[in-house]
Amino acid sequence: MCGVPVATGREPFIPDPGAPPPGVIWPQQRPTSPATPDIFSAFGNVSRPALSDVSLAAILGLLGVVVSIALLLVTPVVSLTGVTTVSSGTSVSLNLTGLLLLGGVGGSGVALTLLELWFFRRAFRRLARKNREFSTPATLTLVAMLGLVIMIVALIGLVWVLYESILCAGSGNAITLTCLNTGTILGLVAVLGVLVIVVLVGYVGLLIGVWRLGTRFEDGKFKAGAVLLIFPYLSVAGLVLILIAARSAAGKLAVPRPR
Repeated sequence: MCGVPVATGREPFIPDPGAPPPGVIWPQQRPTSPATPDIFSAFGNVSRPALSDVSLAAILGLLGVVVSIALLLVTPVVSLTGVTTVSSGTSVSLNLTGLLLLGGVGGSGVALTLLELWFFRRAFRRLARKNREFSTPATLTLVAMLGLVIMIVALIGLVWVLYESILCAGSGNAITLTCLNTGTILGLVAVLGVLVIVVLVGYVGLLIGVWRLGTRFEDGKFKAGAVLLIFPYLSVAGLVLILIAARSAAGKLAVPRPR
């Protein structure tokens, strides 16, 4: 019939009153690029201060190397003892000025090493809040710090015992068994041997922590630096690589993620 709608089998298209006109994209509907995966997000806000601690530790380690080189240069130049052989034995005299100079340079190196270990440990402790894999390196690094402190104290004690033996004999006179405290000297030497092992175990823990930094932040320079730290003459290169890797990872954190 005229005026009666004819069924076509399709529902009529009714536009959404809230939709924009064809060809127009509202600002809130503009396509956005997918967010780049953030490999640091699992660590929250601890990554940046941890990497800052690692950078400081590497810098302190490099300064410690400079002091060690200075110590090697000073030691042959400064005569610490004078040793002469007499009919009754060996006569030993000490150069106190040389000992003080050597002790000052060596003490500076030990202080820098302790600060280096402390910053590494603090970095591991920060990261351990989110990942327990860094708990063991943090603990072992603390063991290395304590072992090093006790070892220095034992070494000072050994030097003091030897100094007393020389004073007992008198400068220029032979050191006799009466003045030489053999038991104390042997005991201190044994303690130093044990402490060297303790410090080495702690240092291995530090290397493991640096290696795990490479895994966590996906940067092989951390791992290469950890390997180079094993070798005394290559430790400088290892510290430089660790410093570069820490700065690089911190730079990635500073880049804002796309919205």
